[in-house]
Amino acid sequence: MKNFTEYQVSHNRIKNIIFDLGGVVINIDWQLTIDAFQQLADPAYRDQNEDLIQKGTYKAQFFEDYEVGKISDTVFFQHLRETFHLQATDDQIAHAWNALLQNIPQERIALIKKLGETHRTFILSNTNAVHIAEATHILQRENGIAGFDHLVEKAYYSHTMHKRKPWASIYEQVVDENNLKPEETLFIDDGLANIEAANGVGLQGLHVVANLDGWLQFFQTTLV
Repeated sequence: MKNFTEYQVSHNRIKNIIFDLGGVVINIDWQLTIDAFQQLADPAYRDQNEDLIQKGTYKAQFFEDYEVGKISDTVFFQHLRETFHLQATDDQIAHAWNALLQNIPQERIALIKKLGETHRTFILSNTNAVHIAEATHILQRENGIAGFDHLVEKAYYSHTMHKRKPWASIYEQVVDENNLKPEETLFIDDGLANIEAANGVGLQGLHVVANLDGWLQFFQTTLV
């Protein structure tokens, strides 16, 4: 079964590769964080929380503000505490927030390293300081690599760039800072809106199913 879809891909023109992080390099499971929040919530509000989650209405502006570095960890945790009626310390909330971050399979790391021998490689992630600290810890523990900047040429994070996917400006910054030609650059993401936005600024796009190694399939059959 093919777990990827190509968008404006020209196989013989790919010189640069930009990887998303969650669902592409590191496995993620948002349900684990939701479950962890429910364990920390006032029992009287757990049904209400479930309703918020099912409707998606919990995704308030403060999530985006945190992702683009407008608010601190402490302020974000307080928003979570109020939204989900959490009876928890900041450390407990951080632990629950990180529950979604799972493993980084070694075969992904091996292929990124191999691709780095013949291509310029980058990471571009919508993320935050707490998640990156934990993801870096997982990378070091499981693969012996000190950080994502030691895996690719440069890692870009939304909270330090103060912009996020699918904003056109975030792709343009990566392209401009590294003198990349968009038509020679493949962007890999598990979010279709992010792929479409990348196409909009001239990048090639590979949309993959989260956690299912579609990009490994792509490279194993087309480039490597």
